[in-house]
Amino acid sequence: MLRFFRQIRQRLLTDNKFSKYLLYAIGEILLVVIGILIALQVNNWNENKKDIQKSRVLLQEFKKDLASDTTGINRVVSLLERQTNFEAWALQKLAYKMDQIDSLKEVFFGPVYQEFVQDRTYRKLQVSQNPNLTGFLDLQSALTEYYTDTKFLLDYNNQEEERFFIEHNTPKVLWQEMEINMANFPKLSSESEQVKTLLDYAQSIEGRNFIKSNYSRRTSMIRYFLKVKQEAIQLIELINTGLEKDYSG
Repeated sequence: MLRFFRQIRQRLLTDNKFSKYLLYAIGEILLVVIGILIALQVNNWNENKKDIQKSRVLLQEFKKDLASDTTGINRVVSLLERQTNFEAWALQKLAYKMDQIDSLKEVFFGPVYQEFVQDRTYRKLQVSQNPNLTGFLDLQSALTEYYTDTKFLLDYNNQEEERFFIEHNTPKVLWQEMEINMANFPKLSSESEQVKTLLDYAQSIEGRNFIKSNYSRRTSMIRYFLKVKQEAIQLIELINTGLEKDYSG
């Protein structure tokens, strides 16, 4: 092919057809430019195809993270519902019996309840050379909102729950008068005295307000956790739809 072009150039120069040679030279340059542009376009297409494939892999990882979020939320909501059931039971009564002391301990000595968004894949995307989900920018926008706004509010909710737990969760009166049970160590007060302390506090206005405060806060937590769970489920569905469209195309 190159030999063919050289022969044409040589013949035009020999015949002193400079204008035709000039046109030919321009045409040859244009062919070279077009060839380069085509090569660049093919290279860009190949790179874009690779980026799309990387995005598909990342989206599968996002699905795992989101599924983990729903599992974790199910767990903490189950614990919260158990706790609020005890609190609702306590609030429906105005007096308690001695054999209900274990249920009252569940009411007043519950743990802190927290659940966090799993953002492993999102952080991985942010520090990568190409922090974009090529071919899935609409999905990236929805995921970014989840891993920024939703995560921020959930983290704040967790911090508030921890703060409340540290400052208020176990009333001081119970810590002051109810000694923790530890094997092989005697207690200053008898078991019956400690039971009476708990019963008296549970039947006081302060005790009932404490239960109501916890019940209100935890029912709100359940609603918010379920909202986050629904967002995670919707994102999984969006990812599935996006991957199917890309595959069929």
